[in-house]
Order: sequence, then structure tokens, then C-alpha cells
Amino acid sequence: MSDSKILRHVVLFGLKPGVSEAQTAELVVRFRALKDLVPGVEEFECGIDVSPEGLAQGHTHCFLLTFASESARNAYLPHPAHQAFVSWIAALVEKATVVDYWAT
Repeated sequence: MSDSKILRHVVLFGLKPGVSEAQTAELVVRFRALKDLVPGVEEFECGIDVSPEGLAQGHTHCFLLTFASESARNAYLPHPAHQAFVSWIAALVEKATVVDYWAT
């Protein structure tokens, strides 16, 4: 991974009412597994919103993936494992926001 620039892929989810803790835990496990299933994912981290500001707009879970290059991110997006995950979460996720940025 380059020391000067890395590509961050931020994913925010707001879950549908009634999603259980077990379903949420499985969502995290399946998302985390993409790091090993899809070449080019350098790092993965996740967490639950704990901000006291109240500005999350219904997003409760944050995921951060790191890529060394734009081509690695571009290969991740249509990858069959990623697309299977996207299809699977449709029943659980009410809203999603994705932001990519170059970190320096």
C-alpha cells in the first residue's frame, strides 16, 4: 500500500426496524469476510455510531475499507462476492450512504 495516498471507501448503514442482533452480527461477519474474498481490500474496520451530536440521520453502522488504488476499488465493486453481499443485505438495510476519498 502506498505511503502517500490511500483510497478509503466509507459505507454507512441504517438498518430496517426489526433487524435482530443476530442478523446484525451476521451482516458484520459477512462484510468483514469480503477482505479475504476480494483481492485488493487492504484493510477493513467497522463500528456502531456513538456520536452525541445526533447527526447520523438514521445511520447506525459504519464500515471503512481501504484500497491501495482506484483500480483495486473498481475491481471490488462488481466482484461476485461483493455483489452477493449487496443482494443479501437488501432485506436488512433501510438506508445506505457510500463515500470514497483519497486520504493523505
